[in-house]
Amino acid sequence: MPSIDQDKRDVVALVHRIFDSYLQFDPELLEQCDAPECTIWDLFEPDLVRGGAAARAEFRKKDMTESQQRGPLTIDVEEPVVDVWGDFAVARYYLEYEFQPPGALKGRVRITTVARRIDGEWRRVHHQEGEVPTGRPPR
Repeated sequence: MPSIDQDKRDVVALVHRIFDSYLQFDPELLEQCDAPECTIWDLFEPDLVRGGAAARAEFRKKDMTESQQRGPLTIDVEEPVVDVWGDFAVARYYLEYEFQPPGALKGRVRITTVARRIDGEWRRVHHQEGEVPTGRPPR
């Protein structure tokens, strides 16, 4: 069994693989990061993406098409904070994204990725994105 430190490094590598795959607009490579039952709360999607690989493929087709139409994308993932409990892990981290014109858009996102070790490999079982608040709303 790998050490906790190795598990943490492996989960961090999973996080980076997820976003590297996204930047390549490669849905199959991205799917390799996911457990069969993976669910996703995406920043730009109001509904929970669930229902297996077919539901994720449908979501990714729409999401990646919209991303490519916005313009060139850059992503910067800050170093995740990772905790591991046996075959489960949680990574929490910030991500900054920026789309260049024609659909210029940028933001800062806080993300939680839940991973599970399946057949010796870490896979994403849940991924939740939320925009970082800029302050408290007025009373």
